[in-house]
Amino acid sequence: MSIFLNLIIFILGLIILSISSDFLIKSSVRLAHLLKFTVLFIGLVFIAFGTSLPEATVSLVAIIKKHKDIALGNIVGSNIANIGLVLGFSGLIRPLRVDNSLLRKEVSIMILSTLLLYIFSLDGFLSRLEGLIFILVFCLFFIFTCKSSKLSKDKEIDSQKFKVSGFFSKINSKLIIFFSFLLSLVFLLASANMMVNSGVNIARFFKISPWIIAITVFGVGTSLPELAVSISASVEKVSSLSVGNVIGSNVFNILVVLGLASLIRPITLDKSILNFELPILIIFSIIVPLFVKTGFSRFKSFILFLGYTLFLITYFK
Repeated sequence: MSIFLNLIIFILGLIILSISSDFLIKSSVRLAHLLKFTVLFIGLVFIAFGTSLPEATVSLVAIIKKHKDIALGNIVGSNIANIGLVLGFSGLIRPLRVDNSLLRKEVSIMILSTLLLYIFSLDGFLSRLEGLIFILVFCLFFIFTCKSSKLSKDKEIDSQKFKVSGFFSKINSKLIIFFSFLLSLVFLLASANMMVNSGVNIARFFKISPWIIAITVFGVGTSLPELAVSISASVEKVSSLSVGNVIGSNVFNILVVLGLASLIRPITLDKSILNFELPILIIFSIIVPLFVKTGFSRFKSFILFLGYTLFLITYFK
């Protein structure tokens, strides 16, 4: 397939991605209204896990085909991109402000999962037992999130700020809204897949190594759904969805995707990741609660975005 055709597919995927993300946002918030769940819960669970499917698909297929570099590099690269690129860019569009009390425990789980990944990687091996621990920690996270998901008067702010207009505002059927949500998610994932595949072909044309492809092209490519959703949420002034989407996705990527991948086939990794990529991920993860506490101003968002840009530059200098 020619470079020109790959570029066409990439652009077409981007167009579909932007349209489907807008529908996903509106259907998910409408669903939150109808089910009396917080928009944050929708972001942490429905959208975050849904938009993590590209990472899950890429990593699980890679581990089955014994491409361990792609399986691990995709997750680490995607989680760094979720914070630096997704939150950074979303905050540049519109400053993000979320009630710190809503995210304190969720952010702690994200940092814990990142630290667990680093500790488990110290011996250069992710075993099946460690994969099982990841899954168990995720189960606890999911149970906690479900228990704290129901709306209370002090948690209704973001939900009421977003007024769903047009098609979705006239529908009161939970089934139809849920079907619209799933359909939007399918198109979102399909368009992201188009962009990843064409992006990899473009990268290969320029003879870039598999690890760099995994940490950059796959990392950014599989984060495109999170980016599209968070930008749409930022534009629509639903900050909790932007931030919750990223936190939930990062937790899911490590605890579920790497957990399942390790259970399928233990992962041997290059210890050099302990000196650069994983420390970068830990730094980005620790920055999140500091910024959530006072809000993601445009300046702070720019710092995140700049940090991610510098991270990418190190691979291509």
